[in-house]
Amino acid sequence: MSGVDSEEGQAYNTLKSLFEQTRKVYSRDSPFIDAIAIQMFQSNQQEIIRKANIATFISSILGAHDVSFFHLNEFFMETFVPLGNRLLKWQGAIYLELKTQAYISALINSDGHPAAMLDELFPPDLDAQILTRHPDAPSLSPSEQDFVDRSKARKHYLLAEGNADVALKELPKKYQWTDFAREFASCISKNVDAIMNVPVRTQTVQSALERKANSVSDNTHSLALLSSATALSNVHIPKDGDGTSKKSSAVVTAPSAGPSSTVRQPWTKPEEDALLSGLERVNGPHWSQILALFGRGGSVSEVLKDRNQVQLKDKARNLKLWHLKMGKEVPHALKGVTGELRKRGGKSARAAAGEEDAEGGDDDIGQVSTGGSRRKKTKKGS
Repeated sequence: MSGVDSEEGQAYNTLKSLFEQTRKVYSRDSPFIDAIAIQMFQSNQQEIIRKANIATFISSILGAHDVSFFHLNEFFMETFVPLGNRLLKWQGAIYLELKTQAYISALINSDGHPAAMLDELFPPDLDAQILTRHPDAPSLSPSEQDFVDRSKARKHYLLAEGNADVALKELPKKYQWTDFAREFASCISKNVDAIMNVPVRTQTVQSALERKANSVSDNTHSLALLSSATALSNVHIPKDGDGTSKKSSAVVTAPSAGPSSTVRQPWTKPEEDALLSGLERVNGPHWSQILALFGRGGSVSEVLKDRNQVQLKDKARNLKLWHLKMGKEVPHALKGVTGELRKRGGKSARAAAGEEDAEGGDDDIGQVSTGGSRRKKTKKGS
C-alpha cells in the first residue's frame, strides 16, 4: 500500500475505526472480547466474537494494533482453538514461537526473574489447559502432545541461558521477530479457510455453554457489526512513514479468504504419496487410521488435513482403476481397495490384481462413496 492517504489506506482506516468502536462496546478493558464474560452463549454469537478476536490478533501481529504479548498469549487458545476442537500442529508451532517472543519482550521490558516469567508462559499444567478446549475428549492428540513436549524443551533451553544480560543479547538474534511474523502470516495464509470455518462444536460442549445462560439479550444486530472484522484480514495494512510496522521491520500482508470448502480441490502429489503411505502403514483401507496419521493433528504430518474419509476412499479407488485400465501392476498398497473394471477385459485385470473372487472391505465408512453405491448381484435372466 502506498500510504495512509491513498484511497485504499483511507478505506482501511475507516473500517478499522468502525471495528474499534464496535469492539469497545463489548470490551473496554481488553483488546479481546470474552464471550463468556459478556454472557454470549449462543453459538452464532460466539462465532462472530471469535472472528472479531481473530481480526484483532492477526492485525496486531502485523502491526496495525498495539496489543501486549500478555493478551496475545492469554487469548491464543480461545481465538484459534474454539471449544470442542483440538490444537493442530501448525497452531502449536506458532503458539510456541509466540510464547518465545513474549519471553524475550518480558526480558527487555521488565525486571522480573526469568524463571518466574517462564513459569507464567510455560505453566506446569499446560496439558490440562489444552484439555479444557475439548472436555468431551479427555486425552491429548498427537499434535497436542507434541506441542507440550516442545514447550517443555523450549522452556528448559530458555532457562538454561541463565544470565539475563546474555539472554538479552543472544535470544533476539536466534528468535527474530521478523522471522516469526513472516512464519505467522504464512501459516494463516495456508489455513485461512480452516480458521474462518471451524467444524461445529460437539453437542456436549454446546449444551454446557447454553446451560450457563440464564437470560441472553438479543444483541445480534450489534454483534453483526463485528462480522466486518474478517475484512481486516483481507486488506493491506498501511505502513508508517519509514515503511515499517510497530513490531516488524517489514509489513506482511494478511491473507485473503481461501476457496470455499465446497469447491473440489485437485489432489496434489504429496497428498497422493501420503495416501499410499497410509495404506501401507495401516495395512489396508482403514481410512480413519490414515487420517489419524496424516489428517488434522496427524501423528506423522497434516498433509491430508483438508480431506475426509470418503475422499480418501474415492481417490484410492481411482488410483487403482487407473492402474487396471493402463494394464499396470496394482501397487500392493491399493490391492485391498475396492474397485474393478466392468468393461471387457476387466476379469483378467482383476485377476492380475489378485482380487477375482472378492474385493477388500472398507472398515470405516461402510458402503458410502461419492463414486456410487455398490450394486447387488442379480441372477442371469432376472
